[in-house]
Amino acid sequence: MVDAVKLPFGGLPTARISGFVCLSVLLATGCGTVVPHSTTTGSGGASAGSTNIATGAQLGLVWSAADSTLRPLSGVPGSTQLGAALFPSGTYVAGSFSAQTETALLIDAKGNLQWMVLPSLTPQTIAQGIPSGASISFSPKGGNAVVFAPGTASLLTISGLPQQALVTPITAGNRVVSAAISDAASLLLATSAGNNSFAVTDTTSSGTRTTLATLGGFGGMTFLAGTEDILLSDSVANTLSRFHNGSATVLATHANGLNQPFAVAASQDDHWAVSADRADTNLLRIDLTGATAPAQATCSCTPSLLFALNGNAVFELSPPGNAPGWMIEADDPVSRVLFIPPARGGQ
Repeated sequence: MVDAVKLPFGGLPTARISGFVCLSVLLATGCGTVVPHSTTTGSGGASAGSTNIATGAQLGLVWSAADSTLRPLSGVPGSTQLGAALFPSGTYVAGSFSAQTETALLIDAKGNLQWMVLPSLTPQTIAQGIPSGASISFSPKGGNAVVFAPGTASLLTISGLPQQALVTPITAGNRVVSAAISDAASLLLATSAGNNSFAVTDTTSSGTRTTLATLGGFGGMTFLAGTEDILLSDSVANTLSRFHNGSATVLATHANGLNQPFAVAASQDDHWAVSADRADTNLLRIDLTGATAPAQATCSCTPSLLFALNGNAVFELSPPGNAPGWMIEADDPVSRVLFIPPARGGQ
């Protein structure tokens, strides 16, 4: 857990994270505020009314950028159905869901960050003043999250999920390109470093900060579930590396099929990693145990994300909406790239 310290105006603010300062202006409720979970009432959140999530096999809730809705994805990989929107289109401008903790974080048009834990469909407002264009990233097991606006220095971390939401605002010294958070609340930041390069730093919850790498191009990063190990890609060098205790091991290169990677994800059992390319429609699966060689899979789509769905190694590649979406199931003997039907008419 990260505890920020708020100093009087006019002084230089400090924090227990080296290189970060508390941004109390972002929160109406103050810095490091704990909000308990309520299944019956909201705090400025939108209600879904009579909308319900179907019982049975569920892959989680998925965000559809096409109409700005959050929808349940039911079924199993290879046989799925996209459900009706939980909230009216346009109620929120961004959203994300952790299938591990059944927790959703949503941002509305006024910049309010709202929190919802299933089976409740009544979000609670936990922070205000979120910059436009902000992104949301959960830790692998969903107990922590980070909210950041690419191109700015503003971030929020949320810990204690799903039982409560401890919200801590911080800022980075440079413009943030991307951020990730571990299950132990370590914060991984990629920031602009000048000359079209990117600096990647890892700050533990106790405040120890390590500079991991300087990248020619940002190609994606993530923590492994339940560990402090990091996967990091360079989109110019076409490399994917694993960092353990600050030391890097290259897992894949252009020779294995990396072609301008933009995202990387890992399975819940830390056996598999998947990298998505920007220059083609290929995906690369890497065996983190080293038992098998990296193997390519191709999507009949243009992958735009690697978002963890319910399952050990199931990741959304392109969001469904009015058009179909796609996913990959990476822990089969051969990775399966699977179709997600679009929303039914009128939904």
